[in-house]
Amino acid sequence: MKILYRYITKNILKNFLVLIAVFSIVIVSSQLLHLPSVMYHADITNFFKLLFLMNLSFLKFQLLFAFFLSTALLGFNMRENREIYAVYSAGITKGQLIKPLVVISLIIFTVSLIVSMFVVPYANRERAKFITLNIKRYFLDAVQEKNFFQLSDNVTIYTEKKEGNRFENVFIYNRERGQTISAKEAFFDTTTFFLKKGYIQIPDEKGFNILRFESYRFNIDVEYLKKYSIEDYRNKDLLMIIKKSKKDKNRALSVLTDRILFPFPFLFIGVLGFMVGIKTQKGKDSVIATTVLISIVYLVLNFYFIKLIGKGKIDPSVYAFVLLAYFSSITYYFYRK
Repeated sequence: MKILYRYITKNILKNFLVLIAVFSIVIVSSQLLHLPSVMYHADITNFFKLLFLMNLSFLKFQLLFAFFLSTALLGFNMRENREIYAVYSAGITKGQLIKPLVVISLIIFTVSLIVSMFVVPYANRERAKFITLNIKRYFLDAVQEKNFFQLSDNVTIYTEKKEGNRFENVFIYNRERGQTISAKEAFFDTTTFFLKKGYIQIPDEKGFNILRFESYRFNIDVEYLKKYSIEDYRNKDLLMIIKKSKKDKNRALSVLTDRILFPFPFLFIGVLGFMVGIKTQKGKDSVIATTVLISIVYLVLNFYFIKLIGKGKIDPSVYAFVLLAYFSSITYYFYRK
C-alpha cells in the first residue's frame, strides 16, 4: 500500500508542478501585453518582481485547474496503462485507493485557503502600488533641466537644475486647478514633492491670489495612478466595512464570501478528478475537456452567486449549499459510475 500511495502522490505532484509552471508562463505572457510601456524601462530586478506579483494575482485559479487536471491525468494514465485493474485485482478497494487523494486534497485546500484569503489580495495591492510608483519615478527621471515636461494632461513641470531627487528653481503648473507653483528648492520622495520657499498662484473670481510658503507638499497624483478596489482590501478592512458601512456592506460581504468559499471545491476535486480519469471511457482529450467543463461551470456559478450576494439578494449560506450540492453530486456520480 505504501508503494501505491507513494506512486499516486509522486505522479500528482509531478503533474501539478508542471501545470503550475505552464499556467504561470501563459498568464505572465498575456499580462505583459497590458503593462504600461514605461514599465519596460524598469531595472531587471523590479521588472521580475512585477512579473512575480502578476503571477501571484492568478495563483488561486492556477491551483484549481492544476490540481484538478493532475488528478484526472493520474486516473487516465492508470486506466490507459491498465494499472488500475492490477490494483483492483490485488484486492484494494476504492476507499483505500482514494485515501492519499483525500489527504492531498486537505493539504491543497489549506494552501488554497491561505492563497485566497491573504496571498492574492496582497499581490493585487502590491502590484497596483508597484506599477504606480515605478511609473511616477520614470516620469520624474525623464524631467530634464531647463525643459518643460508634461507629467500628465494636467501637470507640467520645469526646473533650472536637477541633482538626483533635488531640484532648484522649480515651476509647476496644475491645469486642472489652474494653479501655478514656484519654489526655490524641491525634494522628491516616493510620490511627493517637498517644496521650499515659494509661491502659489490661485485663481479666483476677481483674478489671482498669491500665497507665500516656507514649505509645501505637492503630491503627484496623476492619471496613470493605479488604484486597487474593494476586492483587494485586507480581510480586517472588509469586516470593518460590514460592521459599519450600510452602503458597501453587501459588496464587502461578497468579497469575503468569495475568498472563504473559493477553496471549497478542493475538498472534492482530488477524488473527482481521479474518478473522471479512470471512469471516462474515452481518450485524454475527453478527460481534460470534462475537468475543464466542470471547472468552468463552477467559475460561472461563483461569479453569478457572488454578484447576487453583493447586491444583497441572497445569503452566503445559499451559495455554500449550492457548491456542496454541485460538487458532491458530481463526485458521487463518477464514484458510482
